[in-house]
Amino acid sequence: MPVRFVVLSLAAMLLAGGGAMAQTATVPAEVAAVREALLEQCGGKARFKPHFQSEADLNGDGRPDYLLDYGAVVCVEGSKVNRFCGSGGCTLDIFMSGADGYRQVYGDNVRSWSIARAGGKPVLVLNLHGSFCDRAGYQPCHKRLSWDGDDFAELPPR
Repeated sequence: MPVRFVVLSLAAMLLAGGGAMAQTATVPAEVAAVREALLEQCGGKARFKPHFQSEADLNGDGRPDYLLDYGAVVCVEGSKVNRFCGSGGCTLDIFMSGADGYRQVYGDNVRSWSIARAGGKPVLVLNLHGSFCDRAGYQPCHKRLSWDGDDFAELPPR
C-alpha cells in the first residue's frame, strides 16, 4: 500500500505542475533555466499550462525555437493575480536556435501573439499595449515581425 501511494503521489506531482522537471530534460538549458526561475519565484509551487512553451522554427534553420508565454504560469499558492502579467499583457520570451546554441532574442509584454506566414516565412504577430505604437494604452497596437538573420524586423501593417 505505501508503494502505491508514493507512485500515485509522484504521478500527481508531475501532472499538477512538477511537470516542469519532466519537461526540462528535452529543452535547451536556457529554457529550462527560465522554468526553474519561475518555479522559484512561485515559492516552488508553480503550474505551467500547456501553452506556456511553444515551439516554432522562426529562423528557418530546421531546429525549434522556443516561445515562453508567462500568462500560462500559475503560482499555486498566494495571490490569484498572475504576477507575470499587467495592463500591457504578459511576458513573452523567445529563444532562437543558432550555431552557438540558444539565445534570447525577445522578452517583452504582449497582450496576445500568434504565428502566421508571409512570403513563405513565419511571421510573429503581436497584439501590444497602445504605447508600443505611440497611442493610448487601450488603443489597438499590432506588430508583425519576421526574422532577418540577426533580429526581428518589423513588417509593414496589413
